[in-house]
Amino acid sequence: MIDAGVQETLFLPLLGRARAARTWPTCFRDPWSERAVSLAAAVRPDIQDRDMGEMPAAIYALRHLAAVTEIRRYLSTHPTAAVVDLGCGLDRLVGDVGHGGATVYNLDFPEVLELRSTWMGSHERERDLPFSLTDHRWMDEVDASGGLVAVASGVFYFLRAARVAALVDAMARRFPGGRLVYDAESPELVAKSEQAVRDQGLRAAPMPFREPDPYAPRSWSEAVARVEVIFDLSSYASDPAALPQSVRDGFAAMKEGRALYEVVVDFASAAESH
Repeated sequence: MIDAGVQETLFLPLLGRARAARTWPTCFRDPWSERAVSLAAAVRPDIQDRDMGEMPAAIYALRHLAAVTEIRRYLSTHPTAAVVDLGCGLDRLVGDVGHGGATVYNLDFPEVLELRSTWMGSHERERDLPFSLTDHRWMDEVDASGGLVAVASGVFYFLRAARVAALVDAMARRFPGGRLVYDAESPELVAKSEQAVRDQGLRAAPMPFREPDPYAPRSWSEAVARVEVIFDLSSYASDPAALPQSVRDGFAAMKEGRALYEVVVDFASAAESH
């Protein structure tokens, strides 16, 4: 069974997203995070006592919004694609992708999926994948006949770069024409993120993914066709001007330093692979 500390870590992104949705409603609509936090608070009122600052809340919210935006862009041309939430935690994408033809696959450790089941009922367009990210057998369970878009929000930080590269290569070869979306930080910001978790009083998991090149997927697989990097996550907000100046300045500084960014990796189509 997952202990209370790990449960809190899984809830942190939802706490940040819920705060952002309440604080800046013209920027973020996030019904699932607000509902999940309300459900959790009914059982554990102290779970909302974490001191979540404006900047971390904005980062959690924009990271989620970036993933959802890129999923929708892919689905606009692949309406029956599989959507794979890599390391889903307690997130639920099925209400965000906004398309009835896509199946959402929730991939995480079996014990995390068991915890999810205590917080939410099953959905007809969801499938669970009880695997580790590094166990590539999960690919056998996905119907990608209509295409595939996978997202990894806040997940790759906990893997070594060689493991991420191997995963990207395996996916690119297995799912031609597919897309992978993930967020990443500069090595310097990863170190600060580790410290921020410790400052929250939580047990900090190692974050070994410290890839200095944002465009590294180009060298990870010959089956990667295109890599796009978005260095300003605030550009995903529907109303960036609603964010306080201090938050906008923070994102501007991260953009200039290429410290936090979203990566969109397109896999070569079957025709391009030959």
